Amino acid sequence: MESKEGTQGPGDYRNRLFYRLLYTRQSFLMILAAWRIVGKRGAWIISRTIGLAYALTHPVTIRAIRANIALLDPTKATFAAACRMLMNQAECFSLYGRLSTFPPSEVMNLFGDRKGIEHLQRVKAEGKGCVLVTGHFGFFEIGGLIMTRFGFPITILTFREPSPELTRWRADFRARWGVNTIVVGEDAFSVVEIVRTLRAGGFVAILADRPYNPADAIPVECPHGRIPFSKAPALLSLLAGSPVIPVGITTGRDGLFRIEAGPAITATWSPEGREESIGAATVKIAAPLLEMFRKEPEQWYHFAPLGIGEIAP
Repeated sequence: MESKEGTQGPGDYRNRLFYRLLYTRQSFLMILAAWRIVGKRGAWIISRTIGLAYALTHPVTIRAIRANIALLDPTKATFAAACRMLMNQAECFSLYGRLSTFPPSEVMNLFGDRKGIEHLQRVKAEGKGCVLVTGHFGFFEIGGLIMTRFGFPITILTFREPSPELTRWRADFRARWGVNTIVVGEDAFSVVEIVRTLRAGGFVAILADRPYNPADAIPVECPHGRIPFSKAPALLSLLAGSPVIPVGITTGRDGLFRIEAGPAITATWSPEGREESIGAATVKIAAPLLEMFRKEPEQWYHFAPLGIGEIAP
């Protein structure tokens, strides 16, 4: 979802040749075409083979993945788990081809467990807008489609992609499901547009576990370390007076997607000031998401080290 960030360094995967050459509009178009040719089974085999091949030839990335998983649960930070995570990520990219051939009206057939939907329905019934917060976790892109099927007016917040063509392509891809896209950071009015959407009763979705700007990050405690978490959900809640609902979408062993939504969290202004208000709310918002990541670390997609400071043994 994100473009280059201020935290990039020489070891960041976004600087590598494969990312700059393959994360393009043309690559997504090839995925869509290939899915039509090889079908579900063929796409599953090809994508997971590519993911495994990448895992076996990129030890630096494997070490970074294991370090990130260790922040959540060191006992799960194995070489095999890191390989499976890369295979899962490759399969997520191939799923764009599946969605391109799947009628949006039949999307409910792709879902199994639906936990916490009542939290979303309660906010909608109250006529409030809502900030849906997730991470680079599971096939989060399908979240917009499932929200429209539940009758929630949904807008995806995204940073610029590596190219304007890819930014437009992904926005157009979502639009066929009835999902709006706001590209943040392009002008000074994007925040105004987001707040207006929330106050009108709209739902906006944002990824919060890889902040675009390091200055906009809050260090959040994990079970075995700390990671940066975006201030944006808390700030939007404060500005619009809208609740925040943490959401995760993962793939089960049966191949069906699972959705989990937590209770609504509303940021409140603290007498201690703006930063304290944002910080306290960010910690509350991050807690249920970190628990989701801990339960399914092989579907939590980060390929460069996230930890701040030392990781506890």
